[in-house]
Amino acid sequence: MESLRALTYRAGELYVQGQDVLELASMAKLKAGRLNRIVPDTCLQFWGGMGFTWENKVSRMYRDGRLGSIGGGADEVMLGILARIMGVAKRPAAA
Repeated sequence: MESLRALTYRAGELYVQGQDVLELASMAKLKAGRLNRIVPDTCLQFWGGMGFTWENKVSRMYRDGRLGSIGGGADEVMLGILARIMGVAKRPAAA
């Protein structure tokens, strides 16, 4: 959580200064998406079968966490953006 907070604050600081923050924003998005799945999954481990009942907030966190990472850009998309920025991957040739 602290690394995500630091990434977010640094990206905000650079954005206010008018600098490019695509790399930091992609890193923060990737980390947030992963945490948004890991934390509810850990809670489900704790709650067991009760965690899947509709009345339990953990069930809602689990469902919402998965959708959040897809809606804002899947992990693979964020990794692709980061790879291009860092020069590890090249863009596919135009058709």
